[in-house]
Amino acid sequence: MDIAVVCTGTELLKGYTLNSNLARLGARLTAEGLPLSLELCVGDRAHEIGNAIALALKTCDVLILCGGLGPTKDDITLDVAARFFGCDLETDPELVRKVTDFWDRIHTGHCPKNQLRQARVPAGGHYLSNPVGSASGLAFSSLYGGRMRYVYLLPGPPTEFVPMMENYLVPELLELDAKRRFTLGFLAAAVGESTLAKAVEPVLEGLPVEIAYTAVPEGTKLFLEASDEELLASAVEKARAAVGKDALPAGAADLYAYLVSLLKERGLTFGTAESCTGGLIGKIMTDMPGVSEVYNGTVVAYANSVKERVLSIPREVLERAGAVSEETAALMAQHAAEVLGCSCAVSTTGIAGPDGGTEEKPVGLVYVGCFLNGRTTVLKLNLRGGREAIRQRAAARAVYQLVCRILEAYA
Repeated sequence: MDIAVVCTGTELLKGYTLNSNLARLGARLTAEGLPLSLELCVGDRAHEIGNAIALALKTCDVLILCGGLGPTKDDITLDVAARFFGCDLETDPELVRKVTDFWDRIHTGHCPKNQLRQARVPAGGHYLSNPVGSASGLAFSSLYGGRMRYVYLLPGPPTEFVPMMENYLVPELLELDAKRRFTLGFLAAAVGESTLAKAVEPVLEGLPVEIAYTAVPEGTKLFLEASDEELLASAVEKARAAVGKDALPAGAADLYAYLVSLLKERGLTFGTAESCTGGLIGKIMTDMPGVSEVYNGTVVAYANSVKERVLSIPREVLERAGAVSEETAALMAQHAAEVLGCSCAVSTTGIAGPDGGTEEKPVGLVYVGCFLNGRTTVLKLNLRGGREAIRQRAAARAVYQLVCRILEAYA
């Protein structure tokens, strides 16, 4: 079963609003073995919405329309869809009461006529209850192009879209589908896309799986898709074996989340001392809920004076070896663990550019330190790319160094 989504909203095209609904929908359906096959984003204009519907129906059995169900003039998604499929719109008495009650709770005076546009349902269809807004979701089926198509319309605000997706859309799609496809993957840490492809494609040749690569600062994510779950799991393990030690476990595609799981399993706490990455590792870590169980914090020691005063890096070391050096990186990691009271720590110090490089220490030179179980290790990196790319890659390599150390120490 092919599923397409059409997101409406001129604000999405102008970049004023992030289309978080698409990310949530794609991830949720993929987890259920129902990955999206097409996504289109169009403005709030009838001809654009109609053209998008026609294009989506060239391949899809299920069409999800997101946005444009409100009471204002630019909320035309339902009208365009009904006209496209030749469906009559009928006013539902229950929805009239719901819309009116919702209006009365937050306004004074009579509910205006335009609000009741949200009480319409396509003939033969049904509505999906919206507990937090006045615009209900809608569902109907229609014969088009010689086969039955299933159409779902959901409101655009994420606070309304997400619960309706979870409570109604996903369960109904699972009942409809008889040909689910499953996705499973892993991160190949510190491995480039072409290197990964060269390793895994020979062992996957001839298997009925689809391969997708995603290059990220942490390495390359590999995703395989198949209709048979057992075959998929076997194919992923073959790919992991081909990659070797840099392959995270099946299903582990996020390096930082994987580190958190390792820390929790081993009862470890973690801290960071960051110079060139400026708190990037700390930001990524604290973006994850529940991380306070294992993450103590970070010291952003950008200036040498902070390295000296907060992390107790001797001035003699900073003057002799320099802030960007193996010795400084090692002491930063070791002293961060002491200052933050954690069992392990990583550090980053380097030259992210675009200025500041020399012949001896060029832009992209980064040292990342790792302290665990009383032992400190340091990696010297020569990273390419712009300032942000260097910072992101340095953060990822520091974290991956700790992942490797934990796996070695607690095998």
